[in-house]
Amino acid sequence: MRRAEVTGTVAYLAAVVGVSQLAGPFWLFLFTSAVITAMVAVSVGVIYDSAGLLSLCQMTFAGIGAWTVGWLHLKTDLPFLALIPFAVAAPLAVGVAVGIPALRLRGQNLAVFTLVFSAAVARVIFADGFPGLIQGNRVLPPSFASGSKGYFVFCAIALGAVAVAVTALRRLRMGRWWSSVRSSERATAAMGRSVVITKLSAFAVSAGIAGLGGALLLAQNGIVSGASFQPIESMTILTAALMFGAGNLEGALLAGLFGQLIPNFLSDLGLPRDIAPMIFATGGVIALSRGEGGLSAAIRGLWARSRDGAVAVAPSAGEPATAAPPRSSPRRPVASESVLEVDDLSVAYGAIRALDSVSLSFPEGGFVGLIGPNGAGKSTLVDTLSGFVTPEQGRVRLGGEDITGLAPYKRAQLGLRRTFQQGHTPRDLNIGGYLDLAAGGQPDVVGELLHRFSLPDETTPIARLDVGTRRVLEACGALVAQPKIALLDEPTAGLSVPDSAAFADALRIVGDDFGVAVLLIEHDLDVVASLCDTVVVLDFGRVIANGTPAEVLRAPAVVAAYLGTRE
Repeated sequence: MRRAEVTGTVAYLAAVVGVSQLAGPFWLFLFTSAVITAMVAVSVGVIYDSAGLLSLCQMTFAGIGAWTVGWLHLKTDLPFLALIPFAVAAPLAVGVAVGIPALRLRGQNLAVFTLVFSAAVARVIFADGFPGLIQGNRVLPPSFASGSKGYFVFCAIALGAVAVAVTALRRLRMGRWWSSVRSSERATAAMGRSVVITKLSAFAVSAGIAGLGGALLLAQNGIVSGASFQPIESMTILTAALMFGAGNLEGALLAGLFGQLIPNFLSDLGLPRDIAPMIFATGGVIALSRGEGGLSAAIRGLWARSRDGAVAVAPSAGEPATAAPPRSSPRRPVASESVLEVDDLSVAYGAIRALDSVSLSFPEGGFVGLIGPNGAGKSTLVDTLSGFVTPEQGRVRLGGEDITGLAPYKRAQLGLRRTFQQGHTPRDLNIGGYLDLAAGGQPDVVGELLHRFSLPDETTPIARLDVGTRRVLEACGALVAQPKIALLDEPTAGLSVPDSAAFADALRIVGDDFGVAVLLIEHDLDVVASLCDTVVVLDFGRVIANGTPAEVLRAPAVVAAYLGTRE
C-alpha cells in the first residue's frame, strides 16, 4: 500500500471507531445507511470511473441481491453470513446477462438500455413484493453485529474490504484493461484484448458489489420493499456518484453521506425530499463539465499539486536520456517471404471508393512507408488491415493465414499490432502498467524499449507525459509484444525534428533486433526516406507508386499528387 493509502485507511478506521462510540441510535442508523449507499456507489465507480460504462440499474442489482437473500432465508435455515455469497453471485450472473446485449451500446444508449432493464425488473419482480414481506420473515444480521453499533461497524468493515479489493483489482491486469477500454475500445482491441470480455467483467464485478449492498440493506431493516430499488433510486445514486467521484473511497463515502443527510435535512426544513435528486443531478452535470472524477478527483489533484507540482514530463524526463545510438553496421537483409499480403482490397463509403483494388506485400522484417495526400486512403488501409473496417472485396493474409474475417483483437493476438492517428494511451495508468498490458505475455523487454526510445521511468504516470512522448509510448506498445508486423500511424506527430530523428534511429534498431516488420504512415518524408526500404504511395485509394524511397519520391505521379497537378 502507498503511504497516502495507509494514512487514509487509519483515518477511516478511526472515524468508524469514533462514530460507533459517540453517535446515538438515530445517527448510527443514518451512518449505517450512508455506508450501505456508499457500497452501491462503489459499484458505480467500478463500472463508470474504471470502465467508462454508464449504467442506470445499480440499485436494481442491489435489489436482486436483497431478493435472493430474502428468498433463501425464507426457504432455508442458512445464517446471514452464509447468504452473502448468494447475494453477490446472483446479481453478478444477471450483470453478465445484461451486459451481453448491451455490449454494442455506449454512452446514452447504454444508459437507456439499463434504465429500461431497471424498470422491467421493478415492474415484473419487485412489484409482487419481496420474499418474507407478507409473512413477516425478518432477515437478521449476525449475532455479533445485532445491535445498531455492531451492525454499523460490520457494514463499515465490509465497505472497507470492498474498497481495498477494488483498489487491488484496478492494479491487476483486469482493472488496467478496464482503464484501457474506458480510454479507447479500438486501442484495447488493437492490443489483443477482447472488448466483450473486458466490459462483461466490469458489469459482473459492479453488479456483485451492488448486490452485497442490497443484502446489507435488507439485514439493516429486516424487511424491504420494492420502493427502495426503483429506477429513480439508481438515477439518484448515479448522479451522486458522479458528483462526488465514487471511483475513490472518499467520493463513495461522500455520496453515501450526502445521499442520506440531504433528504433528512430537507425534511427538517419542511421541503420535499424529492429535491435531493435534483441537487445531485445538478452536481453531477457540473462535475462532468469540469472533468471526470468528481469532487474526490479534484481534492486528490489539489493534494498532488501541493506536494510535488503538476509538471509535464518531456521525452528527456526521468533519468538522463540519451538518444539511441546510430547503428554502425548495415541493416540485416530483409527476408524474401511476405509476412502480410493484401490482395485486391477495396473499400467504399457509399459512392466514395476509399480503397480501389489495392494489392501489396510486406516482407518479414521490412520497413515499408505509406504516404500520400490527405484523404488518399492511408488510414482506411490500416483500419482494414487491422480489422476495424470490412472490405467489400479482397483478402488479407498474415503469415499465410487468411485473417480477412477475424476480429481486431484476434489479429493482434496473431501478431498484427497498430497505433492510431489520435493517441489512445490510458491516462490513468503509468508507463510500466500500459506496456505490461501491451506486451501480451511476451518476454519482458520493457526496460530495453524505455532506454532505446528515451522514455521516462516505468512508474511515471502517463497523464504527466506530453503529447509527443505519449505517441512514442504508443509505438512502444505496438512493438513490446514483438509482433510479426506493426502498423504505426504517424508516430512522430508532435515531436521536434531532433526527436523525430532519434525516434527513427531507435525504431530501426528495435525493429531489426525484434525482427518486426513495420508499416509506417508518416508525413515527415525525411523520416520515411531514412528509415524505409520500400515506399508505397496512395492517391484516391489507388497505389500510384511502389519502390525505393529515391525512386518513389522522384516519380512524376507522386510529385503531381502532392503538388495538386494531377491530370
